[in-house]
Amino acid sequence: MRKWYVINTHSNQELRAEANLTRQGFQVYLPYFLKARKHARKVDIVKKALFPGYIFVELDPTSDNWGSINSTYGVRRLIAAGSKLPSLPDGFVANLREAKIDQELSDPDLKPGQKVKFLSGPFANIIGSLSHMIDRERISVLLNLLGREVNTSVSRFGVTTVT
Repeated sequence: MRKWYVINTHSNQELRAEANLTRQGFQVYLPYFLKARKHARKVDIVKKALFPGYIFVELDPTSDNWGSINSTYGVRRLIAAGSKLPSLPDGFVANLREAKIDQELSDPDLKPGQKVKFLSGPFANIIGSLSHMIDRERISVLLNLLGREVNTSVSRFGVTTVT
């Protein structure tokens, strides 16, 4: 009977492990989110593992040849308790997939160029323009202060849209 099991990966090697296991024919699931990463004055969108260091594999330990998993590049080890493989609870991966964790980096209420008003803090009630989403929790806002434009980051929950 096919069930989902947990694989521990090497540090920041979830994508490599996923690709190599898929190439070997295993059914693998890596829940991720998209994150904006700043580097050298440019912003890249990168995949980040929802559970850093872990991915999930579906297999039947009685019939599948799963011995090669531990020697796959990117994989540290298949999580086991002695010689037993503990499986994830039924529906765990299905529920993760239904929750649409793997979603685009966006917020339907916030769009670049949109006017936003700070709710609290030193910029309370000041209106700025949304520059971009930094990640799921933070946004970059362009403010016009003292005759020049200033870019600041804030929690996306610290602003409200202005109509």
